[in-house]
Amino acid sequence: MHFPSRRRWSVQIYKKSETLHQLFLQRVADSPDAVAYKSRASGSTSLWIELSWQQVAERVALWGEQLKNMGCKPGDRLAILLENSPEWVSIDQAAFSMQMVTTPLFVHDRPANMAYVISHSGSRILVLRDIKQWERLKSIVADSALERVLLVKSGWENSVELKLIWQREVAVELGDEISVPDGLATIVYTSGTTGNPKGVMLSHRNILENCAGAFSVARLFPTDLLLSFLPLSHALERTVGCYLPMMAGSTVAFSRSVLTVQRDLVDLKPTVLIAVPRLFEKIDEQIEEKLSTATWIVKLLAARATKLFSMIIGRKVRNTLGGRLRVVVSGGAPLAKTVANRLISFGVPILQGYGLTEAGPVVSSNRLEGNRPDSVGMALPDTEIKIQGENRELLVRGPGVMLGYWRDQSETNRVIDSEGWLHTGDVAKVKGGYLYITGRIKDILVLSNGEKISPPDIEMAILQDPLIDQVVVVGEGRPFLSALVVVNEHGQHPSNQELIRRIAYRMGSFPGYAKVKRLIILNEPWTIEQGLMTPTMKLRREKILEYYQEDLDALYG
Repeated sequence: MHFPSRRRWSVQIYKKSETLHQLFLQRVADSPDAVAYKSRASGSTSLWIELSWQQVAERVALWGEQLKNMGCKPGDRLAILLENSPEWVSIDQAAFSMQMVTTPLFVHDRPANMAYVISHSGSRILVLRDIKQWERLKSIVADSALERVLLVKSGWENSVELKLIWQREVAVELGDEISVPDGLATIVYTSGTTGNPKGVMLSHRNILENCAGAFSVARLFPTDLLLSFLPLSHALERTVGCYLPMMAGSTVAFSRSVLTVQRDLVDLKPTVLIAVPRLFEKIDEQIEEKLSTATWIVKLLAARATKLFSMIIGRKVRNTLGGRLRVVVSGGAPLAKTVANRLISFGVPILQGYGLTEAGPVVSSNRLEGNRPDSVGMALPDTEIKIQGENRELLVRGPGVMLGYWRDQSETNRVIDSEGWLHTGDVAKVKGGYLYITGRIKDILVLSNGEKISPPDIEMAILQDPLIDQVVVVGEGRPFLSALVVVNEHGQHPSNQELIRRIAYRMGSFPGYAKVKRLIILNEPWTIEQGLMTPTMKLRREKILEYYQEDLDALYG
């Protein structure tokens, strides 16, 4: 296998393509019979169905014709409410073939959030598979621009249909439309940890350039198989898990759900995986649990991190991930250095990176040949970074930076300055060319004694305890730190004092003022349905503090 030639070939494909649909057509023309996607057959637990690029292209052409016959025109917004599947990619490309703009929705989001995105984006078409979802949405999108709802019905080959299940009787008058910038491909709504989500406008060029930069790091090949399970409505999965494999000619297999990921890994044996830290933390917890009952000699080998221990355990760990992974990307949240180091020592090639939707989304990443697990790697080619101001805010400039926020020029002007620098709101440092994220400016806590503390490092350390699933550290304006802690449902229900002792052990290296003194122990996890988590599983810190305000006042009182 001669990798360099394939790398040049993929870059050539990219340079010929000015839009994401041109990229797709180039891929179909070059390898029509190669396997594009794998997905579970409906109702089957073992049968995986394969679709070639040519079969996907036929589906795209059919759906594109249907959209054209409905009167869709360039610039119209189309909302996608589908689970990861060949149908998601197909409707995305069908819309691009019409120069429409796609707006992804999170399948497990709250109906009110979905309705907001549909309304704010001015989406005319909604595509979904589950009619029950439409029943939950119908009454709360009455004042939106939505004109048609289409139900995806598809077989494993070409028996596909977009069935009209709802059409507005009288068109909604929206007044003057904001002009659609040239090359706008998609409006991706941020998770909205505070307030309503904002619509990030990404152009075809933003995404193509970001893919090219990511390709220089990940180096995917036509022989690669990527397992996709993070939602395609998430910018990282869509860019790196959908368009990048399209650029490289790799095959993508769609996992059935988050609950089946480990089984799918064993069944499919992928070579590439994009995941959030929680997957690796669970694997680390399983290792800790097995070590707790191991013989003294195994514990000794583990404690000394011997090569023999890594060889024995490493093979078992790699096999739980399929045994063939050569590139593993951890993103969306920080991964603890201890977890990363342990898994890397077991031969799991984890690369941490950093990005945000507003940047296309990838800004930096570690490389296999220069991996520093405590960092988020080096900036992508053609992407500039700098640290500015007293708060050491990270600024980013490059071809991936968004066009702006949809229908929010004032917020766009606030985060993108006159020189094109995107103000990320993240606190960072650069050392030896490697980028380190140390927190969010808005999350910095100032104790009553004036000490400034960034909660993420403390929370990450606390989460290393296998009994703890979720945590939020608090203390703004208070004399000391406290924490809201959600205990694992399989945990031992420890007492307050015991849990403080366990947390103190995890925080031994922190200075005295940065240690947690009191706890509120909770048994019920924070959920999306409560409005306490985003669809991308980020904690909505402000909402959580508001929810438990009385308890916190009593704790400090």
